[in-house]
Amino acid sequence: MRAAGRDVLIEASDPRGLFYGAQTLRQLITSASGSRSVPNVEITDSPRFRWRGLLIDLGRHFFGKQVLFKVIDEMAAYKLNVLKLHLTDYEGWRVEIPAYPKLTQVGSLVDGKPQYLSTADVHEVVQYAAERHIIVVPEIEMPGHAGAAARSYPEYFNPGGSAFNPANPKTYDFIRGVLTEVARLFPAPYLDFAGDEVGEEMWKGMADVDRLKAEQGLKTNQDIQAYFGRKVVGIIKSLGKRPMAWDEQVEAQAPNSVIIQWWRRDRPDVLTTAANEGHDLVISPADELYFDYHQGEGEPGAPWEGNKGGPQSIAKMLAWEPVPDSFTPGQSAHVLGIEACVWTEFIATERYLQFMTFPRLLALAEVAWRPKGQRDEMEFSKRLEPHIEALRAKGINARRGEWDAYEFITN
Repeated sequence: MRAAGRDVLIEASDPRGLFYGAQTLRQLITSASGSRSVPNVEITDSPRFRWRGLLIDLGRHFFGKQVLFKVIDEMAAYKLNVLKLHLTDYEGWRVEIPAYPKLTQVGSLVDGKPQYLSTADVHEVVQYAAERHIIVVPEIEMPGHAGAAARSYPEYFNPGGSAFNPANPKTYDFIRGVLTEVARLFPAPYLDFAGDEVGEEMWKGMADVDRLKAEQGLKTNQDIQAYFGRKVVGIIKSLGKRPMAWDEQVEAQAPNSVIIQWWRRDRPDVLTTAANEGHDLVISPADELYFDYHQGEGEPGAPWEGNKGGPQSIAKMLAWEPVPDSFTPGQSAHVLGIEACVWTEFIATERYLQFMTFPRLLALAEVAWRPKGQRDEMEFSKRLEPHIEALRAKGINARRGEWDAYEFITN
């Protein structure tokens, strides 16, 4: 982009580049303290990472398409390009699957009312995002985190209703039916099956699982996960999609065609193993990129113990380097990018969702776009101020400081 005199010239190699150039121009105007002038400047840039993502958890608390439209607008303004929708969990199933109506008739109920994205809603969200050069990637949790589906179709699940039954052949017919519709609704080339947090107790004492272990020579919980994972990966690939899952699937021997999303900050060995085995990687460590954690001392946020080293602040994000220093060029080539996660166990309102997401989303964009190197927190904070005010002028509840947190402190 070049601005000189009364002219602005934006050149790019494809429509996405033109779009991003326009966002750069918009930011220059926004940052000019209310002035409508643009400085004489020449900018040549490109993104560091091709995956610049944000996950929103619709399973725990549901947020409809109007909320998503606002988030997509701001993602586009700051050149993020992947919206991951966590569509299913214990609390709710949030996407319509016409072939299995009980998933929404039963699995989506909140206080007796269904809460989910209809097929028409999905089409609108996907199209709205595509017009802004954002792909929408669906995540359908399995084998665990599956309580909503289990309440709807218990015949495919363990007796506790927490995990798919890997020993029932009809389970895979059900999964294929669901994922076929999901693949049709979401044209993105990726389909995420999650595969995380599968406890040892999920299949304990199930006679048909014991038979499966004997027949297939499976010894451990991870062996069962690997068996289940291979089946699901085969289904996803047969639908023309690239499978994606959390980093537990490395230990479950997932094929290296599976994109691994690394989140367990205390398991760098798993990240290294994944890179060595040829998995492409999306980096999402809980310590830096989980937006459900508190932003400052004493502020509200998820109580989980995974967040170590102080609040998940913008300063912490800016000090973080996504690609480990120990990675070789070959390992680094497998890093597609980064993705922040807005988990919603404790986020029930749009106002609180916005408070936890903004302006950390802008720091996410900074890390995802700019080249590797040290970042100046003070310089970034100065640049950030007019953007926070612009967000608030649009009605988005962006956090300005700790005083904004008092509204959400309940005890």
